[in-house]
Amino acid sequence: MSELEKPSSVTSLASIKDTESAVGGRGVAASPSALPCLLVTTASEEEDKPLPGPRKKQAEALTENIKWLAEKFGKERIGFLTLTLGDFVTGGRYRHLRNRKEAQRRFHSLLTNVIAKRYQCGVIAIERHHNKGIHFHLVVVCDHDIRGELDFAACFPPKGLDGKPQYPPDYTTANGAIKREWAFWRNIAKRYGFGRHQLQPMRENGEALGRYLGMYLSKDWLHRLPEDKGLRCVRYFGHWSKAPKSLGQAPIKAPHNSRFGWITPKARMWRELVSQVSTVARYEGAPLVEDTIKDLLGPKWAWKLAKLFKVTRFEVGEWQAEAVQQAILQHNLEVQTLWLNKGGDPSRNCWWHITEITMDHLRPSPAWKKQMAELQLAKECEAEIRKALKQRAKEKKAMAELQRAFDEHEASLEAESYPF
Repeated sequence: MSELEKPSSVTSLASIKDTESAVGGRGVAASPSALPCLLVTTASEEEDKPLPGPRKKQAEALTENIKWLAEKFGKERIGFLTLTLGDFVTGGRYRHLRNRKEAQRRFHSLLTNVIAKRYQCGVIAIERHHNKGIHFHLVVVCDHDIRGELDFAACFPPKGLDGKPQYPPDYTTANGAIKREWAFWRNIAKRYGFGRHQLQPMRENGEALGRYLGMYLSKDWLHRLPEDKGLRCVRYFGHWSKAPKSLGQAPIKAPHNSRFGWITPKARMWRELVSQVSTVARYEGAPLVEDTIKDLLGPKWAWKLAKLFKVTRFEVGEWQAEAVQQAILQHNLEVQTLWLNKGGDPSRNCWWHITEITMDHLRPSPAWKKQMAELQLAKECEAEIRKALKQRAKEKKAMAELQRAFDEHEASLEAESYPF
């Protein structure tokens, strides 16, 4: 009998809940059966990384904040500013700046000395372009109406396949406020090491502009380099209030942040699936709760659970909301379809039922442990090598200083011996 056709003795999750309640949180541990590693304990598979949850939340908070700006200040005062960085090299060619730390240094200078003084508040999104250059995209609150009766199609013509405008722009419908902004940036951008720049008024509404700006977070995630790890991609600045800031008052921060929980049916289903896994684990004697889940499963516990969920059937109960029930039923159908496509027994319809899950499903495989041990050893060796090279450089520098002092002393002695 193959592993895919392994028979099961499925108990009820409700009975586990009842037992857990009766004994004060822990039932009698069942003897776990031998389990294959399968894909849920293998962390070495190559796959495309989707946009992570924190970035999705950043994009959602960014959209909500831009909607708030449009509602409070009016869309006629909202501007969308794009800044690129680069330098002219030999031959007059323009080269995009790819060093993110240098790009942030230049932008911090521009933000401190110009942007924060010229605009009341705004949002900043940093994008690593497909050519590896750094772009800054800002939504700012201007002092005056920059929209007026602007003809967007005439002022900002669409670009062709070559990246150039399909026809010459016509700025006759632009009002004086936005023309002053364009003239200001033509003069100031190059002073701080920036190249192409463009300021546009808000076209439709805050949500549309927020979704468009959030798109750059996805592009940055796709084209990010190892050196970008840990660096922020969204920033806020200024005083987020229509009331003027009084002397000595701290600026009011943006009203929405990324610390929230999704309330969509799929997000609620995810929390229900984690809850069911936690309930079964506690029944078997493992204290898997919110405070201990990271210690027991490691920092990538959510990734491990997501892999496990793809091959596990969960229970639907009356304690769940109707939307969550429908989401779990759809999940179970997808698991059953995958099971049958892999040649599994139709009478079973899944790899595991939720009540069959043990900690063995979540612990890393021996091969993965070996890879992690080798990686840790390589990191330690690299650290020792760097430490030795740094110490060698210090000794070499000290010897050079000593040699220089000796040469100067010898030269001074020769000068005293031969005054002429």
